[in-house]
Amino acid sequence: MILQIFHDRRSLTDVAALKAALEDCYSAFGLQVQERGFLYVPVPGSEANAAILLKYLERAAGKDKALWLVDRDLHYPGIGPVFGCSAGHAAILCADPDKEVLEKEGMHEVGHLLGLEHCRNSCVMSHSDSKEKAVGKPAHLCANCIARLHRARHRQLIYFTITTLL
Repeated sequence: MILQIFHDRRSLTDVAALKAALEDCYSAFGLQVQERGFLYVPVPGSEANAAILLKYLERAAGKDKALWLVDRDLHYPGIGPVFGCSAGHAAILCADPDKEVLEKEGMHEVGHLLGLEHCRNSCVMSHSDSKEKAVGKPAHLCANCIARLHRARHRQLIYFTITTLL
């Protein structure tokens, strides 16, 4: 599976570190990360409606899974400020100056793209509603989330094998 990473002009410097963190976390599950380059942010100002940006990204990315790194504060309608969010095959992430938070929240959002839910264990998939919680959670998946991804990958391989034989 391919994950496309897009960025806005101001967050380009963070893409390499984020790409490396995502590959370290998810390459064992068949994820390949490709940098796609600049994607224009269609809203002015320093904060953006995350729901609008997700729809824009889904149209721009096509059928592949995509992550968009933006240098804006993100607000989701009905929720408020968020580090990142995902829907369907698209995720957006606020380019936090703290690289540790950026990488953990990137791994978290990509985990959602791969089908993981929030986790109650000590895991990168645990919910972060503050910067302190984001810093405090580990930069890896727990054993339960790893097992879920392995089962999902196994189901995909079986489906691919059956469909190619038909």
